[in-house]
Amino acid sequence: MTAHKKSRTEELALKLKAIKAKDIMTRHVITTEENATLSEVAEIMVKERISGIPVITKKDTVAGIITMSDLFIVMDMIESGDVLESGAGSFNPTVKFGMSTDIVKVKQNTSIHEIIGLVKYKNVHTIPVFEGRQMVGIIGRRDIFNTFYEAVRSVQ
Repeated sequence: MTAHKKSRTEELALKLKAIKAKDIMTRHVITTEENATLSEVAEIMVKERISGIPVITKKDTVAGIITMSDLFIVMDMIESGDVLESGAGSFNPTVKFGMSTDIVKVKQNTSIHEIIGLVKYKNVHTIPVFEGRQMVGIIGRRDIFNTFYEAVRSVQ
């Protein structure tokens, strides 16, 4: 690697480590409840152009997240008849049926460099941002793409 390429790569790495979740997160988080139907959530995702929604309990804690990937899995189950066989009892089950409960979350000071690693290795695209037990924002894949390529453009 030439010295010029290496210095640009190092500059990009430094920029990505300096950009924090709090710098790119959306502070107004659209949420849903476990008893909402998947068709209601799908409608929100399309209307708001988002790919995931945190699921909030009545005690205002995050119980899970419902993503487009989850909806595609349930769509396949509906088409094959597995939804009714699994006990969901409806072609339009609730969010609780389809949501992921293994939530990948970050703190406000997590770097975009670390977030890119989470997306790559954990295969997540919607990441809630927490401060203590409180969700303070959310980061979607568009936020990550925009931030990364803005940093790339700045070192060219």
